Amino acid sequence: MSALFYKHYHPEIFQGHLNKHRYFEGWYFKFVNHDETQALAVIPGIALYDQSDRHAFIQVIDGVRQQASYYSFPLEAFSADTKSLEIQIGNNSFSMSEVSLDLPELKGKIAISDVTPIHTSMLSPGIMGWYSFVPGMQCYHGVVSMHHMLDGQTDGTIGEIAWQGGVGYLEKDWGTSFPKCWIWIHSNHFGERIKASVMASVAHIPWMGSYFPGFIVTLMIDGQEYRFATYNGSKMKCRVEGDKVCLAFKKGKLHLEMIAHKGPSASLRSPISGRMTGKVNESLQATLDITLRRGEQVLWQGAGTTVGLEVAGETQILETEQWRK
Repeated sequence: MSALFYKHYHPEIFQGHLNKHRYFEGWYFKFVNHDETQALAVIPGIALYDQSDRHAFIQVIDGVRQQASYYSFPLEAFSADTKSLEIQIGNNSFSMSEVSLDLPELKGKIAISDVTPIHTSMLSPGIMGWYSFVPGMQCYHGVVSMHHMLDGQTDGTIGEIAWQGGVGYLEKDWGTSFPKCWIWIHSNHFGERIKASVMASVAHIPWMGSYFPGFIVTLMIDGQEYRFATYNGSKMKCRVEGDKVCLAFKKGKLHLEMIAHKGPSASLRSPISGRMTGKVNESLQATLDITLRRGEQVLWQGAGTTVGLEVAGETQILETEQWRK
């Protein structure tokens, strides 16, 4: 299997190379401790604009204290394995089994186990489906683990945190820039014994001189995955009303409704043509009501907490009261 083909089916590994220009790549590790009193996101990555602006970085989002930090590293401090998720940035390392941190806020190791990947196939190698094969897209997205268990301990300026019994999530993005506007939601805390996780994204997608409002949604309930996406014949509705985001998706007889309420947020950097000069507010304290139906039958309902939520840009471009592909 060629290196390029291998990358399509392993979005978790480093997709680019360090000679690129106007390029970014970042991994999003979400960590929530067992009683949800700590909710953090750690984002390692690279930003390659031109010869004068090329660096590795680590962002830290403290969802409880609504603070974000950005640490820049020389590009030489970054290394990545070509066959597996093994990232090194200075004294910090990131893999599928452990994250080791040496930052002012966070020092120590967080172990990862029982990772939960999404379903893939030959024609759908990741969450983007066949769009994964389309060259030159503005932003590619990968979901690495919907839900996994945490262990270990960290200290630092945030304080001591015991991660035993905590829950994590892992996704990534790469390309030139984040979309012009987007809505992103994630939660794997629904206060019940059944393991449930959801990720939803609706975004402005440039396409052949125009654009379309693309969407990808995956809901996992006790090992069963339900997916709604532009590429699999699903339809959506979208509405933003102040601090409330209403999304609905349907595919055949399956119907998914999501109502998210914004929480306190922190401002973090986002990529524009490989430069980390954009700004986006992200909450890790949003809430979410979600209902999955088949016809008139309710298959599952949940109330999500410690929800990740981003509502960025002129989202009226995405909004529709009518069902739309």
